[in-house]
Amino acid sequence: MRRWLLGCLILLQSWGIMAQEQTYNDYGGRLLTFEESAAPFEVVSSSELGVCDQHYKHGNKSALWQWSKEGAQIAIRKEIGYLSKNPNPKETSVSTFVFWLYSPKPIEGSLRFEFLKEGKLCSWCDYQLGFDGWRGAWIAFDRDMEGTPDEGMNELRITVNGADSGELLFDHVILSSFQDIRHHTADFHAPYINAATDNHWLVLLKSWNKQLDGYDPNYVPTYGVGYDANLITKRLKRLLLSEAKVRKIENLRSRFNHYNITTNPDGTVKGLPIWFIRYAETYINLGDKTQNKVMQSNNQTLRQYNDLMFDIAVAYNSTENRAQKEELGEMYITLIRHLLDQGFDAGSALGTLHHLGYSMRNFYTAPVLMSDLLKEASLLERVQRAMEWFSGVGEVKHAPKVDGMDIDAFNTSMIGRLASILLIQQHHYKHCYLKAFARWVDNGFKITEGTSPCFKSDGTVFHHRHHYPAYALDGFRGGAVNIVWLLHDTQFDISDSSREVLRNALLQMRFYCNTRSFPLAMSGRHPDGKGAITPWLYARMAMLEKGNEQRELMLDREMAAAYMRMVSPKDKFYKLFSELGVKPEKSPEGNRIYGYNSSMSHRRGDWLLTVVGHSRYIWASEIYNNANHYGRYLAHGSVQLLKGSAFESGFRQEGWDWCHIPGTTALEIPMHELKANVLNVDTCSGYEEMLLSDEWFAGGVSHKKQNGAYAMKLHEHDKYNGSLRANKSVFAFDNRIICLGSDIENKMDGGLHTTLFQYHTPNIESAVVKVNGEAVTFPHNQTYDAPVTICDPAGNSYHVAEGRVHVRYDKQYSLHEENDSKTEGIFCTAWIEHQTITTDERYNYAIAVESSEKPQYRVLAHNSDCHAVEDITSAERAAVMFKAGDCPKGFLSRNVSLPCLIMESADKESLTISVADPDLRLYAGESDEIFDDEGKRIERSVYSRTWLDNPSEQSTIEVKVKGKWYLKESDKAVAEYHKESKTTLVKFQCRESATTEVKLYKKL
Repeated sequence: MRRWLLGCLILLQSWGIMAQEQTYNDYGGRLLTFEESAAPFEVVSSSELGVCDQHYKHGNKSALWQWSKEGAQIAIRKEIGYLSKNPNPKETSVSTFVFWLYSPKPIEGSLRFEFLKEGKLCSWCDYQLGFDGWRGAWIAFDRDMEGTPDEGMNELRITVNGADSGELLFDHVILSSFQDIRHHTADFHAPYINAATDNHWLVLLKSWNKQLDGYDPNYVPTYGVGYDANLITKRLKRLLLSEAKVRKIENLRSRFNHYNITTNPDGTVKGLPIWFIRYAETYINLGDKTQNKVMQSNNQTLRQYNDLMFDIAVAYNSTENRAQKEELGEMYITLIRHLLDQGFDAGSALGTLHHLGYSMRNFYTAPVLMSDLLKEASLLERVQRAMEWFSGVGEVKHAPKVDGMDIDAFNTSMIGRLASILLIQQHHYKHCYLKAFARWVDNGFKITEGTSPCFKSDGTVFHHRHHYPAYALDGFRGGAVNIVWLLHDTQFDISDSSREVLRNALLQMRFYCNTRSFPLAMSGRHPDGKGAITPWLYARMAMLEKGNEQRELMLDREMAAAYMRMVSPKDKFYKLFSELGVKPEKSPEGNRIYGYNSSMSHRRGDWLLTVVGHSRYIWASEIYNNANHYGRYLAHGSVQLLKGSAFESGFRQEGWDWCHIPGTTALEIPMHELKANVLNVDTCSGYEEMLLSDEWFAGGVSHKKQNGAYAMKLHEHDKYNGSLRANKSVFAFDNRIICLGSDIENKMDGGLHTTLFQYHTPNIESAVVKVNGEAVTFPHNQTYDAPVTICDPAGNSYHVAEGRVHVRYDKQYSLHEENDSKTEGIFCTAWIEHQTITTDERYNYAIAVESSEKPQYRVLAHNSDCHAVEDITSAERAAVMFKAGDCPKGFLSRNVSLPCLIMESADKESLTISVADPDLRLYAGESDEIFDDEGKRIERSVYSRTWLDNPSEQSTIEVKVKGKWYLKESDKAVAEYHKESKTTLVKFQCRESATTEVKLYKKL
C-alpha cells in the first residue's frame, strides 16, 4: 500500500490496539478531532490509521485511513450518545450522525456506517464515494438510516465497499448530536437524507435530477441562437462592474495571503478551512455559541471568502496593469481551487445548505467576470456545475406548478441562477435553459393566494407568511429589479403583467413608507427605525434600454418621478431625468388599506399615518432570540405619525418604552418582564415567535381613495395575557384622526393604558410640549382629567374627550431590543389611563395632525356592536359594524348583513358607499387554535397551519339604503329597489379584505 509520507504524520496501529484518544478542544469527547492520534478509531481489518496535517476541518490535523482490501473496516467503540427523544421539551431537533470526509482523489465505491449495541447491528447507512476534496453529512438516525437505532449503542463500524485500496481522511466527527430536523440536506453521496423535504434551500438534488423541458440533444441550432444570451451576459458584466468598488491590490493581496493556500506534492490543496455559518448549529448543540464570531473574526466564513473572490474579479476586470492582472488572476484561480477542495463542488451538501444563498451570492457572479480565465485553467465546466448545483437552478427545468416565488429566491438565487446558465458552453442547451429560466422568473411575479409568497393583489410582499418590507427590499435589490433590466427587450423578457406587478409593489412601498422610512410596525423583527427604501430601484426600473447597439432608452416616467422625490438633486440620475423633462412627483396623498397586512396608510402633504393590527391570519410581531425582544405590542392597533424619517418623527431606540407604542392598548409592565420567551414550538419552525390572534375582525375601508377607517378586535395571545381584549377603531379624514375604543377587558396586574404618543426630545430647550395650550417644563409627570388637549413636540394635538390622561416629560429607561443592554433617553409620552382590572373600559380621542384646532366630529355609536363617527367638515360618515344589523342614526345606509366597515358621503344627486369585509376568509368557522387543560391557547407556529395557502373566499354584504337609488353597471355590486320598504338593496362582492365602492344616483 502506498503510504502518504509527504506532508502527513503517519501513526500506524496494530490489529486491535487503540491509540491514545486526543483531547484537543473536543467538548468533553463529543466532538472527535485528531490532533494527537487517530483515536478513537481502531483497525478492524486490512487497514492502517494515522493522522495528517495537510487537510483538516477542526484543529490542525485529521485522521488518515488507508486500506488494502475491499471490505476493510475500522471502528469506534464508545457510547454513541443516541437518544430517541430530545430531553429538552422545548426542542424539536433530532439525534444526528455528523462527519467530515476528505478524499485526495476520486475513489469508486462506498462506505457503510453501521451502529451497533453490544455487537448487535441496530442501524446503518451507505455513503457514496467518487469525489475529491472535503464532503460532510448530517444523517438523522430515526429518519434517514436503515434499521432501528437503539439507545445505548456503543460501536460505529465503517466498511469500504467497491474499492480494493485507497485512503480517506476523517475529521470533526460527532457520533450523535441534536440537529434541527428541518435542515439536513441530501446530495450525490447520501440521497436519502431528509428526502421528503420541500424546503427550497434543501431540494438541490431533486432539482439537479430533473430533465430540461424542450431540450433535444439531437437538435441543430440555427444561426444567431446565442445573440440574446450574449447580450444578457454583457449586461450582467456591466451591472456587476458598475456597482462594485475597486479594491486596492494591497488590500486584496493581504486578504488572499490570510488563507495560506498551497499545493501539496500530490496535487491537493492545503489552506485555512472555509466556514459556512450554518455549521455553527452543530457547535451550539455542543454548548458553544461563539463559533460564528470566531470564524468571522478570523475571516474564515464562506461569505467573506466569496466577497474576496468577487473583489478580485472586479479588480481584474478594472485594471490595465498587466503584472497586477496576472497576479489577480492567479489569486482567483487559487481561491477557486481551494473552495472546490473545501467541498463547495457540484453534488455536495456538506451537512446542511439551508439559507446558503446569503453566503454564496458573490460566488455566482465572480465567474461571469472571470470566465475566460477559468476556461484557460480548465475549471470553467466544474465551476459552472458548482454554480448550477448550489443555486438550485435545476428547479426551473420543469414548468412551475404553483404561482409565485419565495422572496429569498429573488434575493439570493435569481442572479446566481442566471449566471450559472450563462456559463454553459453548449449553445442550444443554454438557450433552452434560459427559456425555462425566463418562464420561472415570470411565474415568480404572479399574484398569489393566502399567505403564500410573495406578491399580493394589494401591493404587499410576503415573507414568513406576512407582509415584510425589509425582505421585499432585499428581493428587489438582490434580483427582482435587476432581472427585469437584464432580460428586457430580449426573447427571454418577462411579461408586461409581471412587470406591472413589480411596479405596483414598488409604488405601493413608496406610499406606505414616508419618503424612505418604514413605519415601526412594518419593520419586521428589526424595529430600530433604520428600515428604508432604496431609491435606485426606482431609477433602474425607469431606465430600460432597447436591445441594440445604440442602447436607446425606454423611460418609465412614473418610476423616474418617484425616484427623484426620494433623492437629492445632486444624485447621479436626478440630472439625467431632469434633462429628459421629468420632475419629482409630489408626495402621494390619499388613503389605502392593505388587507394582507391588516393596516391602513393615510397620507397628506409630507406626513403619513399608519395603523396596524393583527388577526387570526396575520401575526402580531416576529421575535427571535437575537431580535425584537420587546415588540409584543407592535400590532396591537398601533397608530404612528411619520413626517420625514422615523428618527425625525420622534423615535429613538435609546430609552424607547416598548409598553407605550402609540395607539396601542397594552399593559405597562417592567421591561424585563415584557421580554419574549422565544421557543421552538414544533417541527415546522425554529426558535421564533409569531403569535396569531383568535379574532378575524381586523381590517379597513377606504372612501374615494382619500379617507378611511380601520378597526380590529384585539385579543392578546394566552402565552402572555389572554385576558386583554379591546374593540379599537381609527377614522381618518384629511388631517383629522378620530380614535375610539370599547369593551376593554383585562385581568392581569399592571397599568393598563392606551398610548397617545411617545416622542424623543433630546433638546429640552427647543422641544415644546403643551397641555391645554400651556407649555410644560422638564421634568413633568402629571395626570389630567378629560377633556384635555396635549400638543406633542411635532405640533400634532391630541384631544381626549373622556377619561384621565397622564403626561410624562422625563428621562426614560429601557432595554435594547436585540441585546437587552440598558438604554435611556428623554421623551415626552402621553397615555389614557384605564382601570387595570376591568371588563368595560373605553376611550375617545382625536388627533389634529400639524394643528392645534380640535377636529369637529360626532360620535354616532360607541358600543360593542358598532363604532361610528361623522366628520362634520367633510360630511362623511364611517361605521365599524362589529355585528351585522342596523347602522347608526344619521346614515343613509340602514342595515348591513355581515360585520363590516362602511363609509358614505352624499351630494344632491349621488351617494357614494364604500364597504369592506375585514375577514380575509382564509378559513371558516371558529379559530383553529388548540387549547390546554386550562382552556388557554397553546402556542403554535404560523407554519403549522393547514390554511396558509387557501385563497381568500368571496363574501356578499347586503346594504339596505334609504330611498330609491340607481347603480350604473358594476362588476362588484348590484342594486335592487324594494318598493314596500322604500329602500334600495345593494349587494357588494367583497374579497381579500379590500374595499368595494359604488356610486348610486337618484336618476340615471
